[in-house]
Amino acid sequence: MRNTRRGDAGLSLIEVLVSLAIFAVIGIAGLSVLSTVARTGERTEGRLDRLAEIDRAFLIVRRDLAQITSANVILQSDVLSFQRRGNGGPIRIEYLLDDTALTRRIGTVANAPVDQRLLTGTATSQWRLMDQAKTWHTVWPPATDENAGRPWAAELTVGVSRKTVDVPQSVTRLIALPAGQGR
Repeated sequence: MRNTRRGDAGLSLIEVLVSLAIFAVIGIAGLSVLSTVARTGERTEGRLDRLAEIDRAFLIVRRDLAQITSANVILQSDVLSFQRRGNGGPIRIEYLLDDTALTRRIGTVANAPVDQRLLTGTATSQWRLMDQAKTWHTVWPPATDENAGRPWAAELTVGVSRKTVDVPQSVTRLIALPAGQGR
């Protein structure tokens, strides 16, 4: 038996080099796409975490305001204070901007107030309350009506700082209060 080789039986060196070059180009392109997807995922995850923090803060505010029990609501200098129901009796709540955080100050008659930082990175906060005549006020009780009772709605606007933007972005929530629901 004789070992004979045909001309088309194998690969030439040039064919091997061309296939390796094509494989290298495809590999580099794939690595570039993978890197871009990873960076985009990191940025998106950070934004979603921030949105979740904002939503949690507004959820707590809405739940507190839904439980207002007295007509003793005070709004001065963008600090909102009121009473709500609690297991051991009335609870005094205050919302204020403390340093760079929207803060919830909660206390009872028997206990000293405790601060809870709801939303960090807050540049501004502004409250408005609506009366029965559907007029918005930045001070409560309104100077025109000392016996205004409970407000019908509340609006909170916070200026949320972002790492990539110098100007805070405004987020506003409108909350119907027990006095104004169903009317």
